[in-house]
Amino acid sequence: MKRLACTMLFGLAAASLGPAAVMAQPKAIATVETNMKATAELYECKRKDGVLTVKVRFKAASSTELDMPYDETYVMDVASGKKYKVLRDSAKAPIATTSDFHKDRIRAGVKAGETFSAWWKFPAPPAATKKITFSLPRSEPFEDVPITDAQ
Repeated sequence: MKRLACTMLFGLAAASLGPAAVMAQPKAIATVETNMKATAELYECKRKDGVLTVKVRFKAASSTELDMPYDETYVMDVASGKKYKVLRDSAKAPIATTSDFHKDRIRAGVKAGETFSAWWKFPAPPAATKKITFSLPRSEPFEDVPITDAQ
């Protein structure tokens, strides 16, 4: 009986906190405004085994269509002036979030107030590079983004 009461009390406490407390989103490292009626929050920039993974969450201010061609999305090592394009597999498919029916871009409809998360993989800049600029089409660049090295 005591165990049942504790379980019920814990369940009520968790329910009162709401889904945000249970499924907290990673904190944004950098935020920019896009020309797609959405705010973009970069929340991960991680280097591991020669690959840099970048993750971005888009928050729609109003219903919108996100449209980001892979060929216009890149990482820039500003110090060296080197530009890194999205990695591709042996079939030349991008190693990134994919969209149904669109092989050359990320395309997604997002309703007002909702979010959409996307990721891309790039060749990693040298270990000496600690910050990058991440560029998306129809958006301001994310500048001075710190790179986290995976352990």
